[in-house]
Amino acid sequence: MKHLWPRTLGGQLILVMLLAVAVSQIVTLVIYRLERAKAVRHVIGEECVGRAVSAFRLAEGIPAAERAKTLAAVETPLTRLWITEGEVASPQDWQNDARKHLLEPTSAIGRHSSTASLFLNDPMLAQVSDSAWTVLPAGSWLLQQPIRVLDLAAWNGFGFSMRLDGNSWLNMVYAKPGALMQVRLTPGYYTALLITVLIFAGVAIFIARRISRPLRHLAKSAEHLGRGQEFAVLEEEGPDDIRSTIAAFNRMQVRLRRFLEDRTRMLAAIGHDLRTPITSLRLRTEFIADAEMRGKFNATLDEMQSMAEAALSLVQSDSPAEATRVVEVNALLESICDDLAELGWKVEFTSNGRLPYPCRPAALRRAVRNVIENAVRYGDTAHVSLQSSGEGIEILVEDEGPGISEADRDKVFDPFVRLENSRNRDTGGAGLGLAIARSIVRNHGGDITLSQAVRGLRVHIHLPDAPGNG
Repeated sequence: MKHLWPRTLGGQLILVMLLAVAVSQIVTLVIYRLERAKAVRHVIGEECVGRAVSAFRLAEGIPAAERAKTLAAVETPLTRLWITEGEVASPQDWQNDARKHLLEPTSAIGRHSSTASLFLNDPMLAQVSDSAWTVLPAGSWLLQQPIRVLDLAAWNGFGFSMRLDGNSWLNMVYAKPGALMQVRLTPGYYTALLITVLIFAGVAIFIARRISRPLRHLAKSAEHLGRGQEFAVLEEEGPDDIRSTIAAFNRMQVRLRRFLEDRTRMLAAIGHDLRTPITSLRLRTEFIADAEMRGKFNATLDEMQSMAEAALSLVQSDSPAEATRVVEVNALLESICDDLAELGWKVEFTSNGRLPYPCRPAALRRAVRNVIENAVRYGDTAHVSLQSSGEGIEILVEDEGPGISEADRDKVFDPFVRLENSRNRDTGGAGLGLAIARSIVRNHGGDITLSQAVRGLRVHIHLPDAPGNG
């Protein structure tokens, strides 16, 4: 059932409305059937009373010896008439007697016809009603004596008994079992149902489009925000709940952008202000007579300046100002590898044809270059390849170094972290290369993971499909 349920809001709204139409139609049919049963039984009851009164007047106007033959001639396939002597029996005994008459064949020419009874093998006639006689007072239907009526709901019929003269009683039974169970649906019903479904479907599509359009815009803008892309403030549209959600999202992105800009300015100011005391200390070191001590001071100051600039570079990678545009990732990677190869670095790149991708090319170039430089610096050789998957693109960088233990693979992404056991501390920078690379990749909506390759360490850069490309 989970696979049959629509995944989009519009599809769910349409399905819910169609289910509502189906439920309403079922309820309507049930109510219609019950009300129809009541109305039909009322009409049948009135008709049977009139037929019983007519039979009474007919029997009353002919000699007693001719009554049985005359009544047999006016019977119908659903009606039986007979005369009994004596007081009216109990309702249950009367029903047993009526069943015997219903099972006898009848026709317009008399009881000796070979016409079969319509009630043969009908299981409904085996049921005996617990109803009691109901007496219609004298004067009903212009008959100046009471009429005893028995409601035979199980047979979908009625029983009647009236005193003729002396001790003679005229009895009549009408039965049509199963008739009320049949509800025939006319072509007009199907036409009305089709029109109703089309109207509800049209309303559902209109409502779904009105609700889902701003939600789609919101989802797309949220994805752009997660990738660090610039976009305009969303228009507040749709129902009030969605309007308030869009307004909250607009406020959030403004505050987030303001926070990132303030942090970048603050750290830029700190980096700028640090240059003055570092320069002042560098000048004072010139007055140190001991050359060895002067060299150590200068080395420490150089490290301080390098760390300040690296920290500022890391913050700037979290606050991208570069515009997003579509580039050929293969060409981008190939140019990086060619530049490093010209510097004498061992870099190999496996091309995979044209692969356009929307990104911030300068930032992505910097992230990939940091990873490749890391691989060459600590693994001697970098093997770079590019793959396309159904969820985005995958950039793989493998080296031939000693690798990193699984417990330390997350630590190398922390700023200023350099592992003693797996990396040579005499090489490398401040320990921000992978941190900057992961920050840039995550701002593109992707991530970087490390795993053990056949010959060394494998860096896996995943970049997801852009919104609307999947």
